[in-house]
Amino acid sequence: MHRFFGKKQNKSGEPTPTLDDASGNMETRIGEIETKIKRLETQLIDIKKKMKKARGAAKNSLKRRALNLLKQKKMYEKQRDQIMAQQMNIDSTKFAQQSLQDNATMVAAMKDTAKSLKKQYKEINIDEVEDLQDEMEDLLEDADEINEILGRSYGVDDVDEDDLLDELEGLDDELDALDEDEEEIPSYMVTAASAAHKDDQKDSEVDEFGLPKVPAKMMT
Repeated sequence: MHRFFGKKQNKSGEPTPTLDDASGNMETRIGEIETKIKRLETQLIDIKKKMKKARGAAKNSLKRRALNLLKQKKMYEKQRDQIMAQQMNIDSTKFAQQSLQDNATMVAAMKDTAKSLKKQYKEINIDEVEDLQDEMEDLLEDADEINEILGRSYGVDDVDEDDLLDELEGLDDELDALDEDEEEIPSYMVTAASAAHKDDQKDSEVDEFGLPKVPAKMMT
């Protein structure tokens, strides 16, 4: 802040107080007055307690003393309020000064940025950018056309799509018929299997001479 506005010096060569110095001094004074006010409030509370127990002249003496303390308290409060109002004015002035400095810094930065942008734009030819954009669009269109040509199928252009769909439905019907055939067993296969089973049972019940086999329990 001092670098931008400069800091004046008095006749003795010492720097003059700044707004920050003035605001700091006022803050100190406000703190000192607040301490005095709190001390008076403590004394008043003590006197009020004594007045409840006092009678006659003693009570009147405590009352006069309390009035004097209240006058001092009011005086300090008035001084505190005045200093706080002055400090507010100083803070407002300091804020305006800081805002002006920030604005000056921003303007200087914007000027430097504008110079840099102008220099960079001089290195770019708008017409060349437009020509480059048109050339890229043409190249992309050519690439799409090449991809479309290479993606064509050979020897299937004369096939009707409706015929293909009918053939696909026919395949579905054949698959369904095969599934049904696998689930059902023909009656002649069932009969043959039953007869073979009966023959096996008969063969197991007679010996090599055709006579009924004797159970193993009866032979022991």
